[in-house]
Amino acid sequence: MRPIKNTYEKYSHKVIENLGYLINPFLLNFKSEKNKLLIFYFHGLYESLKQKQLNHIDPQNNMTVSQFIDFIEYFLHHKYKFIVPEDLLTGLKEDQSYAMITFDDGYFNNILVLEILRKYNIPAVFFITTNNVIGNKSYWWDIIYKFRVKQGINLETIRNEQRSLKSLKFPSINKYITQNFGIKAFEPWSDIDRPFNENEIKNLARNPYASIGNHTHNHTILTYYTRDEIKQEFSESNNILFNLTGKYPISAAFPNGNYNDMVLKATEEAGFKYAFTTEPKKNPLPIENAKLRRLDRYHPNTTEIIKYGSFFRMGYEPEDLSDDLKIKIKSLLRKR
Repeated sequence: MRPIKNTYEKYSHKVIENLGYLINPFLLNFKSEKNKLLIFYFHGLYESLKQKQLNHIDPQNNMTVSQFIDFIEYFLHHKYKFIVPEDLLTGLKEDQSYAMITFDDGYFNNILVLEILRKYNIPAVFFITTNNVIGNKSYWWDIIYKFRVKQGINLETIRNEQRSLKSLKFPSINKYITQNFGIKAFEPWSDIDRPFNENEIKNLARNPYASIGNHTHNHTILTYYTRDEIKQEFSESNNILFNLTGKYPISAAFPNGNYNDMVLKATEEAGFKYAFTTEPKKNPLPIENAKLRRLDRYHPNTTEIIKYGSFFRMGYEPEDLSDDLKIKIKSLLRKR
């Protein structure tokens, strides 16, 4: 049974993606896409594949500019209207399909998107981790990635090291980075891995196509923090963003997507209207403007959008379907 299992592990995702490419467009003829909001989250953006190959940041399925343009054109072609959280406050027209673009962390390389947004007359949300901005610090996961790649460490080992740090609080992560990579490890290598600086955040906030959101002060995974610590993370970031932009953000994105009931309660108490997860689900409309509304997001990959965009429009990701089938096959194999 082991060869069967290994073969499935290797090829299931590709098979599902190819089948979906053929079948989903037909199924969508019988499935309404109206009154739904698809939200997508990105991290970094590359000028080209050559820039990606410099390995200055963890790829995280980051797109090139060309791939991002294809992504936008795909959803515009299918009559999706792009919005930002502020549009939810004023209400949306019914019988329309909606999409939202979000960027997490605050990479300076996100500047590449602004001209694209202007060209297509669409907005996007930028969730900022403020400690990196005010300190001009590279993000800790990128530090591990770029230094380990330079040392010739394989990707699986790098991922395990990154995962091992996610349960630690910020001071412990800082200590680990300093001990393993040196005091200068937080210094960016280039414009690829650096965050926006304070003046750039001010300019970003003035851009008519940009909405600014909170991504905590230290990119803390909030489920490992107390309620007061969570509120402090949001408050410190909010105050910095207000000083830079003149506005308090109405939305927050949970680092790593982690949340629980306590995190939601602390987020509500911090005054946010919308909290963004990384759960790959559609958001039904209309969205009631309660004290806090949780919104779910998909993470696009670097496959051609025409091959996997229909999965999002159907309401799921190829990886999820593959994982579900994997669980069922494992169950059948155990019974045999």
